Amino acid sequence: MAVNAAGSGSVEILVGTAGYPRLLRWTMSWPRDDGGVRRWHSYALATSDGPVLIDPVMPDARTMSQLESHIEQMGGYPTASILTNDMHERSAYDARTQYSVPVWAPQAGDGEYEGKPDRLYGAADQLPGGLVALPVHAAFVGDTLLAWTMPDGKVVIFAGDVIMERPDHLAFHGPSAHPKSASSDADIAASVKVALNPYRDRIAMVLSAHGGPFTGDVTAALGSLLDG
Repeated sequence: MAVNAAGSGSVEILVGTAGYPRLLRWTMSWPRDDGGVRRWHSYALATSDGPVLIDPVMPDARTMSQLESHIEQMGGYPTASILTNDMHERSAYDARTQYSVPVWAPQAGDGEYEGKPDRLYGAADQLPGGLVALPVHAAFVGDTLLAWTMPDGKVVIFAGDVIMERPDHLAFHGPSAHPKSASSDADIAASVKVALNPYRDRIAMVLSAHGGPFTGDVTAALGSLLDG
């Protein structure tokens, strides 16, 4: 991907070690007019199919160097970029142009994309890296949770814009103005509960596309968010 000179970036190893990274989060940050910080998170996952990118955004030059080094340790060039909704094309097409990485995007978002994904996926489709698609009715029409089961049986949920990380809690993005989006947080909670039900007792991390990062008890935070 071409580098992003406008923001500042960082790379964090969430699973694995510096010599054996299995799950990376890279973050691009920009100052907001209100004095806060706007954060966009992306992920790289080591799988039996090769590295998989989730919601990739262009990093700055320093972050790109770190990211390329880690991804090389994961097995070389990424085999896919997987989007979690129709709003997250981000830099996926840049990765496709530079590295021939195909773009997988939620079927539910068809008609909303600015570019042309290589594959549209739904709940029944087998995704690269063994990821499982969990479409939900949330803020955007393409919203999809992605579940990845780690070797120890614990589960990572890539939440995109559905569940947002805050330092001390998890929150819903909230309904959008799209006529097909959920109309309330209660509607989102009901849909997410059904999607996550098979995984609830094994979820170790919930990783969002913005905010946070959350560092608390994920079981308690999900219980508060979904069960009230």
